[in-house]
Amino acid sequence: MCVEYRALARCIVVIPALEPDGTLADYAASLLERGAEQVVVVDDGSSDACRDVFGRIDGLSGCTVLRHQVNQGKGRAMKDAFAYILGQPQWEGCAVVTADADGQHTIEDVCAVGQAALEKADALVLGVRDLSLPQVPPKSRVGNRISSWAFRTLYGPRLGDTQTGLRGIPWDLLEWCGRIRGERYEYEMNQLIRAAREKIELRQVGIQVVYYNNNEGTHLRAVRDSWRVALILVSGLGWYTVSSALSAVSDVAAFWLCSAVVFRPLSELACYWWSTLSARALSSALNYTLNRRYVFGGNPSWRTMLRYYCLWGGQLMCSYLLLLLLDWLLPGIWPTANKAAGDIILAICSYQIQMHWVFREEGPHAG
Repeated sequence: MCVEYRALARCIVVIPALEPDGTLADYAASLLERGAEQVVVVDDGSSDACRDVFGRIDGLSGCTVLRHQVNQGKGRAMKDAFAYILGQPQWEGCAVVTADADGQHTIEDVCAVGQAALEKADALVLGVRDLSLPQVPPKSRVGNRISSWAFRTLYGPRLGDTQTGLRGIPWDLLEWCGRIRGERYEYEMNQLIRAAREKIELRQVGIQVVYYNNNEGTHLRAVRDSWRVALILVSGLGWYTVSSALSAVSDVAAFWLCSAVVFRPLSELACYWWSTLSARALSSALNYTLNRRYVFGGNPSWRTMLRYYCLWGGQLMCSYLLLLLLDWLLPGIWPTANKAAGDIILAICSYQIQMHWVFREEGPHAG
């Protein structure tokens, strides 16, 4: 048997489908011809008009159709398919490839992503399109550029296509994918964010750019689903803001207590220094724990703690110097207010430093 024919050997293809046209059955048959272990199609609440399409798919040897009586969303459809696959012991060790039902993913690209997922058991594979090509609809090009930039800024990995539905999942990550939150289109962004936080490699494979009728077949609800994805995308910054706010409250409160009571008899320079040092010491343990657990991910280790407190020492000096500068530039302002303003500036810089250095390669899946 030729190698090309077996390109999808030990690969299961999952296709969530809502109101598909008649070409989906031919697409599933082509995947089987290329050696797919199984094709699992999820009918996500389609109308009776599509009954014949799903009937043809269900009649193919090697195809399974799972049905939702009402539309539950792309994320739920994929997670139900993952749960079904995990319950079949004969498929253990297979890679799973998720593909869209609208014909945007060619058979060759599905094969390439499937092979990449089989090659490495701890990497999530993304089929990445070149969205700078002229045939890409403007709304898709602009939206993906913005989301890719935001993802890079907030989570670290540089991805060429954050909205791709063609993904390869090794067997060892399948259960992990089933636990990710999200029922609709936001599920796929959640998947990327979890992978970035937990230091799971995001492997990118170039694929063709295919759009039919200017992407009119998509079931993405432009406003509601895009807004939901955007909220998920900025959630990392939100958690960092919460962590920073809680730490800042404890820091400023401790600074006020120290500067107004404990070290007040000292000179102004000495009072500010010891108050800043004491406040930072009390708030740093809280901030480190919150950022490690809820923002950047990672296990407790001497390496992250050493990096964190090197950054902490630098921030301590910068906070002290900024306090003196603002006190000189804005005389008569309450010193605690000047300190809070300076710490907001430092927190913005600290986010990038913690993501790219402090907690780099320290997640639970890091090698």
